Amino acid sequence: MARNEKEEAIHIGFREALALILPYLQKKIWNQFKSVIWIVLYLSVFQLLVLRIPIKEAGIITIGICAVILGLTFFLEGLFLGLMPLGEALGLKLPQKLGMFSIMIFSVLLGMGATLAEPAIAILKACGSKVAPWDAPLLYYLLNGGSDTLYFSIAIGVGISVVIGMFRFLYGFSLSKILVPSILLLLAVSIYAYFDENLQHISGLAWDSGAVTTGPVTVPLVVALGIGISKVSEKNEQSSAYGVVTLASLFPILAVFLVGIYFSNKVPKPMTEMEFFKQGIHSEQSNFLLGNKANQFQRQKTVNQSQSKQSTTAKEFPTKVANAFRLALRAILPLSIFLILFLYFILKEKIAYPEEVQLGIVFSILGLTIFNFGIMFGLNQLGDQVGGKLPSTFRSIELTDSIKFIKNFNPKSVYTAVNEEGKEEKFFYLKERKLYSGIPYHEENWNPTNKVYEYIPIHGPIFGKEDNLLGYVIVLAFAFVLGYSATLAEPALSALGNAVEETTVGTFRKSLLIQSVAIGVGFGTLTGILKIVLEIPLIWILVPIYIFLLILNTVSKSEFIEIAWDSAGVTTGPITVPLIIAMGLGIGNQLGTVDGFGILACASAFPILSVLIMGIIVENSRKLSLNDSESKTK
Repeated sequence: MARNEKEEAIHIGFREALALILPYLQKKIWNQFKSVIWIVLYLSVFQLLVLRIPIKEAGIITIGICAVILGLTFFLEGLFLGLMPLGEALGLKLPQKLGMFSIMIFSVLLGMGATLAEPAIAILKACGSKVAPWDAPLLYYLLNGGSDTLYFSIAIGVGISVVIGMFRFLYGFSLSKILVPSILLLLAVSIYAYFDENLQHISGLAWDSGAVTTGPVTVPLVVALGIGISKVSEKNEQSSAYGVVTLASLFPILAVFLVGIYFSNKVPKPMTEMEFFKQGIHSEQSNFLLGNKANQFQRQKTVNQSQSKQSTTAKEFPTKVANAFRLALRAILPLSIFLILFLYFILKEKIAYPEEVQLGIVFSILGLTIFNFGIMFGLNQLGDQVGGKLPSTFRSIELTDSIKFIKNFNPKSVYTAVNEEGKEEKFFYLKERKLYSGIPYHEENWNPTNKVYEYIPIHGPIFGKEDNLLGYVIVLAFAFVLGYSATLAEPALSALGNAVEETTVGTFRKSLLIQSVAIGVGFGTLTGILKIVLEIPLIWILVPIYIFLLILNTVSKSEFIEIAWDSAGVTTGPITVPLIIAMGLGIGNQLGTVDGFGILACASAFPILSVLIMGIIVENSRKLSLNDSESKTK
């Protein structure tokens, strides 16, 4: 909308400005509050009432949750004011002023920049400390020393996806022409990786990377660019930007596999911890894998580091805030400068509302800083705590974050008992409040110098004996409800529902789409948890699902195919990604699984299935209605 330059400037006082801004801000914060609070309450109540374990550092986690809500509010408002108008303006002007080659170069750079700015991608690095270098050397390298390579490979994958997506917008070919060969290629690479000791451990990371990239920065920016290009493309008869989110989820998977294949021979094969420390790897591999941390990897030191993590969190407060700001600045500023410079110097265009764009960029940096801080202290910790305690429903677990130190311990208080196999075991009684409980005694935990005994409390199994069926059922029910409720909270799904209802002229209602996707994500999360608990190889789950999806594609209408595959992208937002990744790694660590990745991959595949099936049902209903109408008119 053009502005009237002859309008006189309106001066608004501070109080009037506050009176205008505060209701708007309250509304925006309330919207984010509603999307976050239910899932947080669900996790908290589950831990307190079902798992019967208090939440550690509840005060700091509460501050973190508040920071997530406030950060998301500012961040999304900043995207709306700053980056999205820039993306759409570039999409409109690019085909008018530049040739195809220049558009493709720009698309690659935009896709890479948007991916590196995604809040969720930084979470992958935080996961690196939870992987042991001897269990999965290649996975450990990609999440630690090689994390920058991993990020850039994911970014390049998204960049290539955006190029193909722009080709599609310009020439209007169907999504299936890219989708089918891409999925077949990914499944072939995944099967190849399954038979390699190192590569099989990065399959979960690779497939989860596809979900991480389709976040609050990449999706709106790439879609805005796609809409802009669609408007000026004469060959594209599509009125929507469906499909580009799907592509942005696929190519990063391939990129991570290719990087893994390249580095596979540079790291040692998986081995036991004992072999690893007894010179199981040569010096060249050690330097490559561990770098200057080689001397730090002694078992006891690693344990001590993990045990002291909780107690040092408060001391690291200022450092974490500074890191959050640095990450936000590094993510948003280069991308914004790139877009503005490209618009000014390459396209020779002016920004329509520069003050709004500047304010949007400031809001984006501020919001992402607060959000990053909230992820570190809120969602990540909460997800890790719940995930780590979840197996206690069916198995006894060690509460490694509740280590106790008994001062002035007297070894004379230790007794001997006989177990069911006739073996002797030592124990002592501990009085906590008014209760006495028997604690297993381990010689290595007794320090005679300072007379302190250190022990890790045991919790569970809560619902019967070890590995009881009821405990497993409760875990799976928890996973389904988590996936289902988290999906309902995703704002992008609501926006997709509106668009789908409009483009299908009401035959595929918004509520129907949302429920279909939520049920699909619920089953996907359930399957992902089952994969970690039972240590099922991810390929055994993904290959049959994706082959079935490709078969369903052949009997589905093209509009439902695009809706279904894009639905998978919008389900993994800024709330679900950190929670589910942290939870999966927490469960994996507790059960001794090598890695806890793969839940996001499952949570992305099942909604495609549910929406495609619902699309077939909707289409059949529509045909039946049309046949009835025709028969009545005859």
